[in-house]
Amino acid sequence: MFTRIQIVVALALATVAWGAVLWYQGISITWEHLAPFSTVVAVLTGVALVMEHWAWRLRCLQGWLFSRPDLRGTWKVTLHSEWIDPKTGERVPPIAAYAGIVQTLSTLQIHLMAPDAESCLLANSVQRTACGKRFEIAVVYANTPKVGRRGPQNERHVGASIMTTHGESTYKPTSMTAEYWTDRRTIGRMTFEHRVPVVYSRYEDAVKNRSNFAR
Repeated sequence: MFTRIQIVVALALATVAWGAVLWYQGISITWEHLAPFSTVVAVLTGVALVMEHWAWRLRCLQGWLFSRPDLRGTWKVTLHSEWIDPKTGERVPPIAAYAGIVQTLSTLQIHLMAPDAESCLLANSVQRTACGKRFEIAVVYANTPKVGRRGPQNERHVGASIMTTHGESTYKPTSMTAEYWTDRRTIGRMTFEHRVPVVYSRYEDAVKNRSNFAR
């Protein structure tokens, strides 16, 4: 998002260029011509705020003015890890988790909440794919196990994932799939579905309201 100072600088440069062209054409310029400058800055700042926080998700503007999927809300997530438990020699069963997503036009934060750990994004990239009406979200994240769950097989680590959106609406997906890999040399996949508009910040809160995700 553009800050107010960035808008002021850009508008000032545009004003100087505009004045230079008029001067070159022999048109007289006075200080009165700069009177609307602060008003224009205020209007552009307001427009930037509206576009950043609201206008980008309007269906009538998606596809031609904005190209960004609306992922906001909390998703029910199922993690399928390929990790083999050395104690049992078997792959761990699927893990039920939740993902709270906060988003604006220029920012994206995905908070993955699992029973024993949580993950937050360090970096992300959102791109429209050439295959079908889908977006790909490439992310790098940091995973932090809960204090009582940390150990040799469950340490803090960094991972990466590529998420793909699905659904009839390109810009309002109803599900997502993902593959992930970590610096612990583990890999797996995830499914995101049953989104609700409320963004939960704790796993316990999402579980308490799990009946909402089945609607």
